[in-house]
Amino acid sequence: MLILNIKHLKSLIKFIALALLTLSLSNCSVLDQNPKPGLVEPRAAVPVDFLFSWHKPYNKWMDTPVRVYYNDVSLEEIFKNDPLSGLSYKFVKSAETMPLVSMDSMGITRRQLLWAIAHDNNLHMSLRSLPNGQPSQILIRYRGTGSEKSGKDEV
Repeated sequence: MLILNIKHLKSLIKFIALALLTLSLSNCSVLDQNPKPGLVEPRAAVPVDFLFSWHKPYNKWMDTPVRVYYNDVSLEEIFKNDPLSGLSYKFVKSAETMPLVSMDSMGITRRQLLWAIAHDNNLHMSLRSLPNGQPSQILIRYRGTGSEKSGKDEV
């Protein structure tokens, strides 16, 4: 009878430890579905539909690894210079003050770079294409701080 109780006690301890571990992980930000702004690694996996196009030269350009070094560079300046200067960018809705970007990465693709910039600065980016399917412009919208009322932007 004493041996049976020890078996049950060990099982009960394992069950409690597993329950506490599950409870502590559910409160941890590691399991969040969407990363918070400022927490995205530059080499993070990019969703397959982020700035998606069927245009092969565009995809090759976007997925080519580049070297970037930004030290407190204005967000507007990043889009005007290499390695992102091969495409047109338009701020449909921008923040009142342009944030400064700091990043140092070797071997990051342009798509990964844009993904990291978008999430670090609370931006939404979408691709505008010509009627023939060739990408022509990336539209950039500031998502706001959450305290602002949402509305339609002009394109």
